[in-house]
Formats: sequence, C-alpha cells, structure tokens
Amino acid sequence: MDTATGLLVDLRQAPDSVRVLPRGRASGRYSCLACGRALELCGPRNHTDFTARFRHTRHEIDRCPAGPEHLARVRAAVADAWALAEHLAAAAPAVRIQAAVTATAEPEVMPVLALRLETSSGASVIHLPHGELSDHQVDRILAGGDTATRQWVLFDRHDGAHYRPAGQVRVRTRRQDQHIDKITPTSCQRRLAQAQVVVAWRDGGTLLLPFGGHPITYSPRAGEDWSGSAASWQRDWKTSQPRPADGAAWWGLLSLPLRALAAPALLGAAVTAMTDLEAAQSGREAYRRGKARERYAQQQTRLAPARPQQLALPLPADTAPSPDSTTSATDQVPQIAAQTPAAAGPAPGSGPAAAQESGPHRWRRWRRLLTRLRHR
Repeated sequence: MDTATGLLVDLRQAPDSVRVLPRGRASGRYSCLACGRALELCGPRNHTDFTARFRHTRHEIDRCPAGPEHLARVRAAVADAWALAEHLAAAAPAVRIQAAVTATAEPEVMPVLALRLETSSGASVIHLPHGELSDHQVDRILAGGDTATRQWVLFDRHDGAHYRPAGQVRVRTRRQDQHIDKITPTSCQRRLAQAQVVVAWRDGGTLLLPFGGHPITYSPRAGEDWSGSAASWQRDWKTSQPRPADGAAWWGLLSLPLRALAAPALLGAAVTAMTDLEAAQSGREAYRRGKARERYAQQQTRLAPARPQQLALPLPADTAPSPDSTTSATDQVPQIAAQTPAAAGPAPGSGPAAAQESGPHRWRRWRRLLTRLRHR
C-alpha cells in the first residue's frame, strides 16, 4: 500500500508502476497490507534481469509475520478487487479505475480495499469489505467521503458476516408477482446507510440495492370491520427508500446489473422499482380497506330486525275498494256483516224482483262468505 496516495501497489498487475515510485523505504511510505509493517522497495529501475519487489527486511529472510490463513485471505481479497475492476472496465471502457485501500489490516480483521472510479458524470469510490468490519474501519470509510464523490460500500452476498437472510416478501407490481429477498441488517450497515453512504451487495454479475421494510397496522375507519378473518389483512408493511430508514425492521433487495456501478444511468431502474413498491403498498391498502367496508355492510345487513308483514284479506269483486278509497279490508268486514236482510229494508221503488233477491237465497250466500272470512 502506498500511504501517500492510498493506492494499492501490486507489481504483478502494474509492473511499470515501480518506475515512478521512490526506492527504498521512502520515509515509511509503503506498508504491508497483511501485517501493516513498513516495506522497502528494492531493485534498480533500468535492469531488465532484476525484478523489483517489496520486502519487510533487508538482513534477514524476507517473511510476512501475518499468519498463513490471514495472508491467504488478504491475497484472495486483492484478487477479488482486481476481478471486479476488470468487470467494470469491460462494461464501461471509458471509466478510469484505480485500486485503493480504505483501511489497513488490524489484528484478526481484514483490510478494506476500494475501487476509485472516474467517469464523465463524476467520481465514485466503491469500498469492498471482507469479513468483519471494526468500528475504526467504519470511521475511516465515513471520514474519507465528500459531497462530490459518491460513496459505495459493496458487500459480498456470500459473506455470512455481512449477509443475514430473513426470508422473502411477495409483492405485486405492474401486474406481476415477484418474491424479494429480505435481510436483517447489521449495526454497521445501519450506521453506514444513515451516513448517506450507498450500501449494496453483489452476487456474481448482479447488484443488490436495499430498501427499508416497516410493519404497519391499518387504523380502522368509520364503516370498516377488521374482525375475524379480516384481522390478518389489517397487518401490512411499507417501504422507506431510496435508503432504508433507521427504524426499518428488515431490508429488501432489488436487483440490477453489476455494471450499474460504472454506469449511473442504470441506477434509474432502481428508483422506478422503488416507486412501484410504494404504489403497490397504496394499492394494497385501498383494496383491504374496501374489503373491510364490504364486511361492515354485510354485518349491518345481518343485524337489521325483520319487519312483520301485514296479512291482506281478499274481497269479493263487488265489495273491493276503489283506487281512491282509503278504507282497509278489515274495516269492510263489519260493514258487510251489517248488511243483513233484517237491517236493510227494500229500496224505494223496488219491485217483486228486488223482494225475491232479498230472500233466503241471498242470506245463505252472505253467511257462507262471513264463515270463510273468519276461518282465514
């Protein structure tokens, strides 16, 4: 590591870099990435038969005091950083990429490497943690940022120290069902997200960007019934984005091509996806509240008292009330009973035919009618 510039010096990747670096210890300018000790750059610049190299000591066998396991992990991290740089360079040839070091190694803690990208739209730094992050390393990441440079902290999806799965959530956006992976963020990931650093994960050629998930319970409104089977529908979740809010219970991950790190225009797809999540949440709430209103209306219909129906008696055709009459059928019964032959005398001017009609035959007909009315 070149402490003057913060860049990673790898003579295997860039052998010509030795021509512009001062020889010797250069006042402690070079340090070992594995053990943190000062290194010496040795070797003449103009001799082709001599390979320049860095060494820990001149008078003893050159050996890094770091343990073999830790040394192997550091070498793997360096190789991983160069592989990512090559991937981004192939996706965006116009981007200038330099390998750097954010924080050096600590006892039992891996160093944090980084890639510095310079594009026509601005500069960005991609920090690449491996293994556990110490509080000091988080402080170094946050201290190295500025408002003009976009800061990324890119974790490995397959690193158990930085990826804690928490199941999936199903959501329907643009009439398509999708299952989104959820994770439980660590304390340092929450701290980085709150400091306006873009926290993300990589999985092969995929970039995973987080949004916050917050459990909510809909407050009942007038005319809504959330009891019974509708109680589970009262519980839902909402998002916080483009960065997860501090109070998020879990983080969901949206996928983009990994080349979006070098092509900021591709990040617009993430903004659209997060907007769709918010629209889906509003749609879920409207749908569930509609179901709660339907349930309330059904309950009110069941609880409404039944109205007794009034029995209507049929009337003879000659005694049926006219449309303009207000007399009911029950009021007409006593009137019919009152019209007996004893009470009703012959009408003035009536002849023998009228007297014959008012005889026993007519009385028997009225009696049968009254008997039928009583037995109904």
